[in-house]
Amino acid sequence: MENNQNLAYTNNYFEYTRCKAWEVDIGGVSLGGDSPIRIQSMTNVSTMNTQQCVSQAIRMIKAGSEYVRMATASLDEAHNLKKIKHELRKQGYQTPLIADVHFSPNVALVAAEIVEKVRINPGNYVDKKQTEYTPKSYELELERIAERLYPLLKICKQNGTAIRIGTNHGSISQRIISCYGNSPLGMAISAMEYVQICNDFGFHNLVLSMKASDTRIMVQSVRLLVGMLNEKKWHYPLHLGVTEAGNGEYGRIKSAAGIGALLLDGIGDTIRVSLTESPENELPFAAIVSDLNKGKHPETMDKHSSPLEVEENQQSINYNPYSYARRKSQAVDSIGGEHKVVIFSTSENNVSLDRNPQNENFQTIHSHDEKFSENSLLIAQSNEDFPMIVWRKLFTKNFDNPVVFRRIYHTEDWQRFYAQATADISILAIDGLIDGIWIENPFFSAEDCYNLSLDILQTCQLRYSKAEFISCPSCGRTQYNIEDFLEKIKSKTSHLKGLKIAVMGCIVNGPGEMADADYGFVGCGNGKITLYKAQNPVFKQIDEATAVDKLIELIKENGDWEEPL
Repeated sequence: MENNQNLAYTNNYFEYTRCKAWEVDIGGVSLGGDSPIRIQSMTNVSTMNTQQCVSQAIRMIKAGSEYVRMATASLDEAHNLKKIKHELRKQGYQTPLIADVHFSPNVALVAAEIVEKVRINPGNYVDKKQTEYTPKSYELELERIAERLYPLLKICKQNGTAIRIGTNHGSISQRIISCYGNSPLGMAISAMEYVQICNDFGFHNLVLSMKASDTRIMVQSVRLLVGMLNEKKWHYPLHLGVTEAGNGEYGRIKSAAGIGALLLDGIGDTIRVSLTESPENELPFAAIVSDLNKGKHPETMDKHSSPLEVEENQQSINYNPYSYARRKSQAVDSIGGEHKVVIFSTSENNVSLDRNPQNENFQTIHSHDEKFSENSLLIAQSNEDFPMIVWRKLFTKNFDNPVVFRRIYHTEDWQRFYAQATADISILAIDGLIDGIWIENPFFSAEDCYNLSLDILQTCQLRYSKAEFISCPSCGRTQYNIEDFLEKIKSKTSHLKGLKIAVMGCIVNGPGEMADADYGFVGCGNGKITLYKAQNPVFKQIDEATAVDKLIELIKENGDWEEPL
């Protein structure tokens, strides 16, 4: 897999083409094929509490959830899905149910006979705990995985149950890490191994996902997976989501960056916006994001044919879409080169918030095929009906001018505006193609647009203006009020620019998903918290009443604290 850059995840990097996936039936609600992009969410109450699960599922369904997922960590929880399903059906709700299974194959076997879909994680489903592998021991482990997976495939085939192979960046197996690193490539290969096992068994009722809290890793891993699938001519539907995105407006912007960038590339068949909020709150914004490519019709991906066409397609874009590197440019007036990505913005009274375009010398270009002067700052300008994906064509030219992308929006709804702007900018920013951004909307102030620009750049890791919070949406495994604690932590630490703090519900995904966090606040039992410095637990099982103060103490002890202005 050394030449993964030769893989192509799309037919055309410069025009919108929706990847038409194979259709998968999930309890009568089809996914892929000619179906619209489906939206879904996950309950965050105990799966053992039938009434709470039913009530929350109904609220989710009324808010637009087309599938309802539930944490299923034990055999008791798996068996209780039957009661939950019975009660929902009795009340007239036919929405398909999904069991989210971790660790135990036996739990998946029970759930697969009850619900319409089972989600398994390759990283923690069947791997042995081993740190080094020879080619022989690696193959033997794959054979053991297949043997343990076959019973689930058999039950799912008999019951018409779908499977989602859900790969998370925070829980890649040690076997994969030892060979491919904790990387997008490792994530994609982890999923492909399971897909191969399913294909060998003749099981094709599959959905695939690649999730990470890092938007770059999430986008790159999905692209790699699609490229690998295309090479095999396997077109399974894809579930998109940025995991541990946080809450509030920034959590939504972060979700729009990862999900939206892929949707604009034509990738994705179902989405979940994962927020540290009540699950029904996720769905209105998920509906907005799912509309980013509204009106675009699926087209077949079978046009991927000869290796020569793939190679020409890949060479034409002049960058690696599977690994971040900022485009090299010659700085003009401290824009481009090694300088930070700038934000152009002015207010009505000509007060500059970052860089005032009225004080800059630049050349505006409206099309990727225009001629432009050397040693000039380029403003690449487009309007709402001119997709940003087309601007990739600009970078097939041999030039080193810095480029600022400008878009003027006319969307009155604030959430729709920032969802669209985030997706537009992110599809270029994640590939390192921008030196600056200039977002305008007559319905919102220059300061609103400036702050939105800061958030977009932060979620693409190009410029930090505040602390970064990695927090899970919680589920039935969470045993403390994570929403309240996230707000308390944010209120005390948001001013710590660039510091990454993870607030996690439990130990299932917590330690793994906060792999690149500076500090971690992880639930470890009823009202108990463990605090981490990087990946190392420092204070174990402390009472939640003192946990936030202990976190501040830990940050101060390590020299990362600054007093707020």
